[in-house]
Amino acid sequence: MIILGINAYHGDAAASILVDGNLISAVEEERFNRLKHSAGFPRESIISCLDEAGIKPRDVDHIVVSRDPTALLASKVGYIIRKRPSFKRFLEARLKKMAHVYDVEGELEKMFGKGAIRAKMHRVEHHKAHVASSFFASNFDKAAIFSVDGFGDFVSTMAAVGEGKKIKILNRVVFPHSLGILYNAVTQYLGFPHYGDEGKVMGLAPYGEPVYIEKFRQMVNLGRGLNFTLDTDYFGHEDEALEDVWENGQPVVRRIFSKKMEAALGPAREPGSPLEKRHQDVAMSLQAMLEETTIELLRRLRKKTGLGDLCLCGGVAFNSVMNGLIRREEIFDRIYIPPAAGDAGTSLGGALWIWHQALKRPRSFVMEHAYTGTQYSQDYIEKLLKERGERYRVLEEEALIKEVALKIIEGKVVGWFQGRMEFGPRALGNRSILVDPRREEMKDVLNARIKHRESFRPFAPSVLAERAGEWFEVGDPNPFMLMVQPVLPDKRQKVPAITHVDGSGRLQTVHRDTNRLFWELIREFEKRTGVPMLLNTSFNENEPIVMRPEEALDCFRRTRMDMLVMGRAVLEREAQV
Repeated sequence: MIILGINAYHGDAAASILVDGNLISAVEEERFNRLKHSAGFPRESIISCLDEAGIKPRDVDHIVVSRDPTALLASKVGYIIRKRPSFKRFLEARLKKMAHVYDVEGELEKMFGKGAIRAKMHRVEHHKAHVASSFFASNFDKAAIFSVDGFGDFVSTMAAVGEGKKIKILNRVVFPHSLGILYNAVTQYLGFPHYGDEGKVMGLAPYGEPVYIEKFRQMVNLGRGLNFTLDTDYFGHEDEALEDVWENGQPVVRRIFSKKMEAALGPAREPGSPLEKRHQDVAMSLQAMLEETTIELLRRLRKKTGLGDLCLCGGVAFNSVMNGLIRREEIFDRIYIPPAAGDAGTSLGGALWIWHQALKRPRSFVMEHAYTGTQYSQDYIEKLLKERGERYRVLEEEALIKEVALKIIEGKVVGWFQGRMEFGPRALGNRSILVDPRREEMKDVLNARIKHRESFRPFAPSVLAERAGEWFEVGDPNPFMLMVQPVLPDKRQKVPAITHVDGSGRLQTVHRDTNRLFWELIREFEKRTGVPMLLNTSFNENEPIVMRPEEALDCFRRTRMDMLVMGRAVLEREAQV
């Protein structure tokens, strides 16, 4: 049985395909159209998934959209009645959303022709797709589940319990109350206006002190059980259609902090203006508030369910600093966070929800790695290089590993393009730029020559899984780079390029059985240096991560990378025509 999952008309449009309950391919539309967080219809992602599975559109049995505008109608109607002055604008926005979601069949007919699709259509509520993407992809037979983001289908937060092939919903937090909106509003206030900029604030936070924590406690009120509310006077999102705006295929969020927030925290920072100590303190206070609220809710969830395992998901689950603290607090014994914890992952979650929850099929799939995207043969790579007139060498694997490790030790910047592309926002060793973590200057080198990022943002380490506990305070499996953990104090001076100002690192544990080549490269580096990790950042330059060899080559040529490795083909800067 074949199930195609789609996240459409929402940030991070994506598609996933299951065959008999096992994931064959999952990919985000941004990698094809080169628009960050692409928000339209995932046309190219759907075609790619079908191609990877080797099937025709007519072979698909079920198609699932991870949005259901009819969900929670009673809550929506009640909200509209209470907010009568803004009734017209809000209703228009919801009708527009419904029109988009319910026209998926029309879009598919445009792509494949009338009658080409014979699949049964399904719509799964946004957060149900989130919780399914985490629990049904984990190896837990029974677990508590917590999904938290901005909004989807009128809900910001969902608590649930998963057991076997069933998920039971325990609680929803509905519009306008949202921890994702809190973080997004303050991100805008701090002068980072773009969709997805929250990670910048997370990186800025360790430079400050939580001196505004009491101000934030006035904005967020913990209720009973698994509920919380926002003081909406600090925000401006109640009368706006946050989800429905995109320009040229990219999501846009209107200003959602109010004058009351500025009265509490001081004037908002203009984008591009100098960062002050006050801004650092606001960032740290926001991060502390998010952690305080989430950890208390999770303590209550643990008490309510009595379960030792947690599945975490939703866009807020990309806050890897918070995730690391949740683990160190030992609220739960084990935590699973899928690689595409945000909205792209709902394409997979919707498909898994139908397979298990609706069709009651048994579980067989565990998402142990994120390498589910497109791949390119050695012949394809070499044909491209010949057509471009590039000078390159082809090495056998053993020689390749040794040469690349030596170049990294010499201080070279290496673009590393291998195998299938990663699903989710992290480069995990197949679309990566790699450098020596022992060289503190590499942070500035990467920013000056390639990344052009804010200086306060850290770079991440990829560490051999079996060595992680020797270098980090918590060395649990973390294959998707979604937890920040303290670097052990006696190791920090040895790897300054990946150690943030607070002594932490957002580690990826690299496992030999899921990415042997990357593991072998790090192992070779360890043999020669004693350090079992590399600094790993995404292969891109202010764009989505590269997908095709053409994009990798273009990025290499327009930046100042020293070496590009695609498959077994090696190009060096000094050898360029």
